[in-house]
Amino acid sequence: MTTAHRPTWAPAIGGEEQGGMRIFKPSVQLSSKNLPGHTKLKFRQTGQAAEEELRAKDLRAELEAKERKHFAKQSGTEPSFEDERKRDLELLQSAPPEGGARQLIPKAIDADDEDPESSESSDDEDDDDEEALLLAELERIKKERAEDAAKKAREEAEAAAKAKEEELRAGNPLLAIGGGGGGGAGADLNFNIKRRWDDDVVFKNQARGEPKQQKRFVNDTIRNDFHRRFLQRYIR
Repeated sequence: MTTAHRPTWAPAIGGEEQGGMRIFKPSVQLSSKNLPGHTKLKFRQTGQAAEEELRAKDLRAELEAKERKHFAKQSGTEPSFEDERKRDLELLQSAPPEGGARQLIPKAIDADDEDPESSESSDDEDDDDEEALLLAELERIKKERAEDAAKKAREEAEAAAKAKEEELRAGNPLLAIGGGGGGGAGADLNFNIKRRWDDDVVFKNQARGEPKQQKRFVNDTIRNDFHRRFLQRYIR
């Protein structure tokens, strides 16, 4: 947004030779832009990469780890997600906490529950059976749709061929004579050519031999063709 329409805080003051000897009293008012600001220095707080946090980090080890990951990605030997998860679990098992030794406790299994391996195998078999049934149903639906599409296409082709044959038979008068049973059908035929609507017009193509008047351009408003036609039509 422009500020050309706003008055300036310190207007231009002319010299002594402008308007005579004028004395100006300095203003005691101050602009908000001239007030002192940012009088305190800002220091890094916790979590903003302060100096103490950087001292506690091993930047060299982090850089080497990133380099190894980069080169492994380029060579195609980057560890997968499962490998990283296994490595993290091994680190958790091998590294004891500060208070003492700590081991991972597996989830408790009730005595009444079935063997997890047997339940997983039965679930896999059920899934395989359901998948086979679904595939068989899908194949049956595809086969039915293909048969319906082929039947519809065959019927449409037969109808089109029949319509074309009827059109050819009706358009040829010789076939109509032959199909009508001899000379008796010839009296019903009409070989008259359809007349045009302007065949009986008296004045027809009257301007065919007349020369076509070419348009010309005259760079004069009172001598051009339009002005001449205007004078002939409206001024007698």
